[in-house]
Amino acid sequence: MTGEDEPVQHYTLAESVDLLEVLTAAEIEHLDVDEHRTIVIYQQAILMVIATEGQATAAREVDVELWKEPPTEPDRDPESLFTAFIDELLTTTGTTRR
Repeated sequence: MTGEDEPVQHYTLAESVDLLEVLTAAEIEHLDVDEHRTIVIYQQAILMVIATEGQATAAREVDVELWKEPPTEPDRDPESLFTAFIDELLTTTGTTRR
């Protein structure tokens, strides 16, 4: 489903976070795929969040890929979507980006 032309952003976090716990606490719909990948529905967009350092339960680095743009905003800039998503996760955890 993902490809080279699909938007992706890499983030490094100041400390390890449990992505599944954070998504639940932030009330963001998600489905864990395996120990590294989680499908997320955020503001009607479908994202794939991949723990690139650690696992989803203790991630230090993540890639966020846009799988499907929100149907109500098909022309929304992926960067603004990624930023809003990561900022919400960071606010929930109290950690920061590196």
